Amino acid sequence: MASQPLNANRVPAHRLATHRFGRLLLQMPELALLLPSVMWLSIIDWSPIAIGLGAASGLWFLTRYLLLWRARWYVRHGRYHEAANLALAACHLNPYSADAYWLLGVSAMQRNRPQLAAKYFRCACRLNPVNPKLHAALATALVLAEDPQEAIRYAHYARFLQQNTFEAAMVLSDCATMDQQIEHYLRTALPYARRPADRAVIYCALADHLLKTGRRVEAVSYLAQAIWLAPACPPATRGSLHYHLGELLWQCGETEMAREQFRASLKIDPRGPCAAHAWRAAALGLALPADAPDREQLKKTAEVINFVEECERNSKPVERPAKRQG
Repeated sequence: MASQPLNANRVPAHRLATHRFGRLLLQMPELALLLPSVMWLSIIDWSPIAIGLGAASGLWFLTRYLLLWRARWYVRHGRYHEAANLALAACHLNPYSADAYWLLGVSAMQRNRPQLAAKYFRCACRLNPVNPKLHAALATALVLAEDPQEAIRYAHYARFLQQNTFEAAMVLSDCATMDQQIEHYLRTALPYARRPADRAVIYCALADHLLKTGRRVEAVSYLAQAIWLAPACPPATRGSLHYHLGELLWQCGETEMAREQFRASLKIDPRGPCAAHAWRAAALGLALPADAPDREQLKKTAEVINFVEECERNSKPVERPAKRQG
């Protein structure tokens, strides 16, 4: 997506919606009557025409505001048909209201009409192209409409407008492949890992997954961070941690670094369960069975996913960080 032109990832904007004053005028067309009437009254003098224009624009705005406010109230209380009727009435008063189209889209989504919701959300994005929530809502509707490619496009654009847009992240997660979902789980685990040992294990699992998907250089960078955290881990786990780091580094082709980790494992835990394997690997190299990496990958990934789910159950909902820690 990063290689595509940015304009290819969004709905074409209305010609007035490309700047702030134009978007304000589209949302509040009453200003076209209210401002001239106020200037007339302040510059010239009191006039029945100016008072009439001001009163008409005020009544117009008040009617639209009450319709939209009541439609939002109906949405919050699950009365989507009534909300759609009021939002449609507000849309008749101002066919350039992004809020009215958004309410129509939400009502259509809740009534299980994702194609109609996508149509309304496109209109809202056209009238307010800088709102990431509207593009994320459009992406969600496209997922339900079984159009994942378009959903990914608009979800990426929503995250371009605001990096920590939760709805867009959920769309990208739903449309991701199995490998992408595994990587998402592993990266999501990092903010929950407070202890150095937990972070080191997650770094190892993430490096193992990246190695399986052919991203060796990135895997080595995560293993280097795990090596930096290893001295802060409890002595009881450092021996096995160094041995697993050596295994992964050996698979990455970093044989000298791997031998250093094997020797560190043997030095820290000379009588542990990995001592014999570490001595043999440090002296003769590592020879793993063909299916050993797959078994270790599944085991580590399952442990980390369980760790993330347990942390999410035990913690309060927090906003996703704008940048995940690498």
